Amino acid sequence: MLQHPKLEVLRSALAKIAPNKKLTIAFSGGLDSRFLAFASNFLGFKAHLIHVSGPHITAEETSNAKKWAEKHGFSITVVNLNPLEQKEVSYNSHERCYWCKKRLFQELLKIAESPLCDGTNHSDLSQYRPGLKALQELGIHSPLADCQISKPEIRNIGRNIGLDNVDQPSRPCILTRFPYDQLIVDREMNAVGKAETAIWDYLNKNHLSPLAFRLRKTAPSAFTLHILERDFENLSDIHRQKLLELVKSIDGNFSSVTIAPQVNLSGYFDQNQRDCRLPRDTK
Repeated sequence: MLQHPKLEVLRSALAKIAPNKKLTIAFSGGLDSRFLAFASNFLGFKAHLIHVSGPHITAEETSNAKKWAEKHGFSITVVNLNPLEQKEVSYNSHERCYWCKKRLFQELLKIAESPLCDGTNHSDLSQYRPGLKALQELGIHSPLADCQISKPEIRNIGRNIGLDNVDQPSRPCILTRFPYDQLIVDREMNAVGKAETAIWDYLNKNHLSPLAFRLRKTAPSAFTLHILERDFENLSDIHRQKLLELVKSIDGNFSSVTIAPQVNLSGYFDQNQRDCRLPRDTK
């Protein structure tokens, strides 16, 4: 007997997408794609995972995605792609996500041997996600969104069917840490990736995870460590200071860094366009 009524809805949707019970999942290693893979297997479907690595995500995320797939018996293909080769992406245009998704999924379609799905959930539909248009244009299936399965339901259903780490915080690509209409500089992207990995290590070591945060460029020469408000309030002054010192020690780009709470981490630059449009970097 299924533990949640929407699992039956998902089973029906997957059966239409993949009548032979074989599908391919664009797999970031985040909660949504892990849930889709795990639930598909739970429902009797065989999923092959494709993970895209590149400068927009950290090496740690790619490593964790591979380890999780192998631990749970999924076949996985890792494809290295660099979205910064497109000027719309490298200059962080407002439509960056559209161009990035279109390029990446065009490449995934070339190697997918079964219907290609992604982990977009129903909650994503209410946010500024220009990449969704690219998925629709390319005919990518988003079964979680189609079945109206929200992020809270993913956590609830996942917990019921035995999915691990259901409280995993969202960690969108590093490009989202920079304001629109600014050239993305490789050294700053690499620095943010290293710093966020160091933060995760610190949080895990001190039993402070899961904790939601983003390290963002908020002025031409300054970064801010944004922490979800509820987590920020539970973080001691000592840990806050330690995190600031840790970030500053990672790279010279972080000579000016502050820490601040955020009510909602998602869509920060979308909600603060006037404040966060920095002069275009043409170096």
